[in-house]
Amino acid sequence: MKVTIRVMNKLKLAVLFGGRSPEHEVSIISALQVLNALDQSKYDLLPVYISKDGKWILGDETFLKPETFRDLKKITSRNTRMVLSPETEDGGLVEINHRLILLRRLKKEKVDLFIPVFHGRFGEDGSIQGLFELAGAAYAGCGLLSSAIGIDKIASKLIAKSLNIPTSKGILVTEIDWRKQKSRLTEKLSDNLNFPLYVKPARLGSTIGVSRVESKKGLTEALEVAFFYDTRVLVEEGLKNAREINISLMGNNPYRFSVCEEPVTGKELLSFEDKYLSGSESNKGMAGAKRKIPALIKKTTERKIKDYAKEFFTHIDGKGIARLDFLISKDEKTILFNEINTMPGSLAFYLWAESGINFSRMLDQLIKLALENKQEKDKLTTVFKSNILANFKGIKGGKL
Repeated sequence: MKVTIRVMNKLKLAVLFGGRSPEHEVSIISALQVLNALDQSKYDLLPVYISKDGKWILGDETFLKPETFRDLKKITSRNTRMVLSPETEDGGLVEINHRLILLRRLKKEKVDLFIPVFHGRFGEDGSIQGLFELAGAAYAGCGLLSSAIGIDKIASKLIAKSLNIPTSKGILVTEIDWRKQKSRLTEKLSDNLNFPLYVKPARLGSTIGVSRVESKKGLTEALEVAFFYDTRVLVEEGLKNAREINISLMGNNPYRFSVCEEPVTGKELLSFEDKYLSGSESNKGMAGAKRKIPALIKKTTERKIKDYAKEFFTHIDGKGIARLDFLISKDEKTILFNEINTMPGSLAFYLWAESGINFSRMLDQLIKLALENKQEKDKLTTVFKSNILANFKGIKGGKL
């Protein structure tokens, strides 16, 4: 492997991607975009690929090329294995020898900042953010709480409702209840919700496992598909002739807004194939999908969407960047919160490009915001220097 030579005053950035998620390949696409957009005159890059079975692989300059990922098994067999130690004194990645029963530290890579570029489970859901927090590491994007809320469609909509932000009517179905009483739940959903319905795994993105159902007949199959991916499923009403309007926020509060976009598709549901496998634009992910930018909506509608987005992101303690998706009626009198895609689930760089900030500058901003957020957290008291047990003489006859 080529040894990275660190230039004075350059930040060392570890870009993490892949992971144990159905959206594994989507994460690789996003990471390639990030790695190639980062200004290497400012940053030393450490690509860290996490395999589908959870191995952490330290890459080199070849990890900036799409062809490297045509054979994923080859990557895991020929490159250095690393772990992120939860001990704050390590401050980075530690090389491991997986052939030893006891892990022996072979090499340490000091990292100034982690950039997680995952989609879905074990990356977008607060899992990796919790590890960063344990390690005392600086990282870009939302923290544990906002990431966990953001990926959970049910939790995020409950919070939106509590903030008087309108959402579609929906019902939670758990797998344990579904296995016990399929017929009763199918009747409940049919009686209490108006078709067409959308059946969605609660904690997954990229439209994986999502179905549009026109009648009660299709509900059972749609739920069975969704339960392949999650133990909690949201079934919700669709908005007739709905238009999807998306907006991105950036900042640590206060936030700034991108322009709004309207994805364009001839279908009622923008599928995984539409987003990532459609023709020559497949390597661009969501950036390659057809859209109207800026969205052709009224100024009053845009202001309302911005108000809702700011209110929601503020209350979940949003950091860095996110894209919020809304549904509006044809006459724009109805505006419904649909979902939030926190970083790393969405970087929305195409929205910021239309707002006058190119991808490279946008990443510079996210790095700056991440370092500022780390400085603010470091000011907080987390432990007491004194030891209350220094003069402790036991509990007999006393109280703590």
